Amino acid sequence: MNGPRPSTRVFLSDLSSLQADSKIRFLGCKIAPPSVSVDINALLEDLTAEELRVGTWLNVVGYVRESEPVLPPSSFSSTPDDANRPSQRPSTVTPRPVYIEAIMVFLAGAIAIGEYERILCNSQHVERMIQFTH
Repeated sequence: MNGPRPSTRVFLSDLSSLQADSKIRFLGCKIAPPSVSVDINALLEDLTAEELRVGTWLNVVGYVRESEPVLPPSSFSSTPDDANRPSQRPSTVTPRPVYIEAIMVFLAGAIAIGEYERILCNSQHVERMIQFTH
């Protein structure tokens, strides 16, 4: 099959445990200080002021990169209050400094974060079960 590979939906707290160059999609809230740095340089011409406003919920599609970008990045959090809170989700890989090279950013709209997290967790469980059976 030709074309770009699909992105994998992940929790923001799992980003540092993913392999470099993984293509991912995550939900985050534009916030300072950052939970993760997002390099939006490739998208600057297309982003709106609303998408850059602090407190805006966004879907980000991009690639996990190993080191920090040179230019100041945009920053995101999974909730407005957890920018400095450590992840409660266990990780099998030691967290390391990563940033996301964004290839697409779009507004998430009104989000029921608890429902989103429940659905994503269930989806990841199903994907693991499918991989386990193959």
